[in-house]
Amino acid sequence: MDAKYEALFTPWKIGNVEIKNRIVMCPMGGTSLFGWFELTGCGFDKEAAKLFLERAQNNVGLIIPGIAPLRDTFWGKWLWQNPKMFEELKEFMDEIHKTGAKLFIQLTAGMGRSWAITELVAPLHKNKFSRAILKPILDTSHELASPSAQPARWAPDIECPEMTTGWSAIKLIEPEGTQITVTYGEKLTENGLVQKIGKDSGHNAEWWPDAYIQQDKFISGGEEFVFGPKFSYKGFKYIQVDGCKNLCADDVVIYKTANDVEVISDFECSDEMLNRLHAVMRRTLLNNFQGKPTDTPVWEKNGWLGDASCALETMMYNFGMDSYMQSFVDTMADCLHEYGCVPVIVPTADWGLGNSPVWNTIFVFAPLALYNFCGNKAYLEKLYPDLRAFALKDIEELNAIGNVWGTRGLSDWLSPMGEADDDIDPNPSEGAEICCTAYVFAMLRAMVKIADILGKTDDAAEYGAAAEAIAEAFNKKFYNPEKGIYETTVWNQKGKRDGSYRQTSNLLPLAFGMVEKENRERVLKNLADSFVARGYRLDTGCTGTKYILPVLFENGYADIATKVMLQTGYPSWGFWIQNGADSAWESWERTTRSQNHYFLGTYDEAFYAYLGGIRNIRNGYESFDIIPVLDCGLDWVKVKIKTPRGVVSCEWQKKNGVCTVKVCVPDNSTANLHLVCGDKSVAETLSGGEYEFTVPTAT
Repeated sequence: MDAKYEALFTPWKIGNVEIKNRIVMCPMGGTSLFGWFELTGCGFDKEAAKLFLERAQNNVGLIIPGIAPLRDTFWGKWLWQNPKMFEELKEFMDEIHKTGAKLFIQLTAGMGRSWAITELVAPLHKNKFSRAILKPILDTSHELASPSAQPARWAPDIECPEMTTGWSAIKLIEPEGTQITVTYGEKLTENGLVQKIGKDSGHNAEWWPDAYIQQDKFISGGEEFVFGPKFSYKGFKYIQVDGCKNLCADDVVIYKTANDVEVISDFECSDEMLNRLHAVMRRTLLNNFQGKPTDTPVWEKNGWLGDASCALETMMYNFGMDSYMQSFVDTMADCLHEYGCVPVIVPTADWGLGNSPVWNTIFVFAPLALYNFCGNKAYLEKLYPDLRAFALKDIEELNAIGNVWGTRGLSDWLSPMGEADDDIDPNPSEGAEICCTAYVFAMLRAMVKIADILGKTDDAAEYGAAAEAIAEAFNKKFYNPEKGIYETTVWNQKGKRDGSYRQTSNLLPLAFGMVEKENRERVLKNLADSFVARGYRLDTGCTGTKYILPVLFENGYADIATKVMLQTGYPSWGFWIQNGADSAWESWERTTRSQNHYFLGTYDEAFYAYLGGIRNIRNGYESFDIIPVLDCGLDWVKVKIKTPRGVVSCEWQKKNGVCTVKVCVPDNSTANLHLVCGDKSVAETLSGGEYEFTVPTAT
């Protein structure tokens, strides 16, 4: 690699483990090098190749495009049976390598490495057209070896400083013919081995019955060799090396990989657990920024839209998401054109094509967030015809069934089971009708805002009228006036869940503004009482969890919000920290499948919006509010965000009976400041500059 690119791979060490951060571009799926779904059969995707080459010429150090082990839909051929494709690929590869960049081809995640190797890569390796071209990229010889009957195991396992997505390079010096097996995992078993996934004895063996995933094999040639995977990444905290007797931690280099998104903000407060939770969420997001926001770097590795929807604002507060999120939304639009709907994952190979509003309404929420956080009005204008088609389809579908969604669709995934070590059933006991109906309403209210921004007043009125009809039907069906709560008409008992009151069923109508005015205070009080009755523990899945702190903080229940936020008993965010987590879990129980899964970690949005007070952001911070919750039980909070207009910050501290608040507003921005501490308040409209205010604290 040219010397000018060395900075892209500058290492840093923690103890004996070396971390190398790589600037990566990995657009998977829809921007693959191989257009196997084209009517003309398998072919080289010249448009995708042009994109990769342009990025290589602009100093991207590592490019990971997709290649799926799929048979061509129309011609029934494997990719390796198309010699013309590889002839075209060779010319492209030569141009990429001239820039000093490297290109590794990633097998489609979730298919099972062994299956992919036997059905695709082995023939590639032997094919005369591909051998000379792909050998530098996919060196598969070590993958094709059979395991020895009783491999020796090196102990102890290698433990990474933190939950990581990437791979390792291991220096090996073993006798010729020695087979070394490297297994990556997030957990250890009771006997101290890495938990394997797949095959007959591993977790989720039914998914991958023929081989373990996250496992590489190497046959020693008898000389020193640095071994690492060339076309895959893993999610892991631990690495187990079997069959190697001459290895120490100094021989292991860990490569940490993520998309090159800029970290644009800082959050810090007087409570160390909250600081750790902030680091946990940011780390988990980066671990899943792998070409698209994935659900987990271990399991599906898919762009699940519900996960990204839950964490949308958290992403926007933490990272420069303008181009990265646009790319993700563009893939949703591509799917809308291809399938007539936005699937639950994108990109998709004809899977998950049913309409599921809690998941796919991010197609509307994300462009609006890009306008608010990044000032990207042009993208709204470009995408508006697709957004309108999407919204009208939901209006038509709901109108045909009385404006209330049925039972199908994904919704409040992975609410607590009742005990910390219970087996997990991710499905919501209360079904999907409340969540899905509420999300269509919220999507239409977002469309009203988009239409107003673009000056489309007639369209805005149409969306608004449809939303009001949905709210009316929603309240009629789900609001119980005797109890003052919203409740489902469906209940499937799972674990020890309590069906008498569901927090999510009440959080969503409160957060989205669906509750009729005369009922709002009663619904709020019943929600607050449910947290008190549960000992300030939550009872929500991914959908409701996002709105716990915003609804409580926004509506005068800061004391309850604080106790929920600082809770360490099961189920809570603090329970993860108490159990040693350094990344977010997929579920609340210790039996969680994944420990590197971000969609329950949405407390982080509230850290910026309520503890730091920076919220109601419009048009790239042209205007925004600064309303920190000063009566939140903390001694001090510091928040700073790099915005398109400059740095926004809010810093406050309580000391000697006074709360001092310092804020910074960029030029060409207007901030509406509102400070409340006890019965004292300050309200001002601020233009660009730095300001300091003091408010007496409550006695």
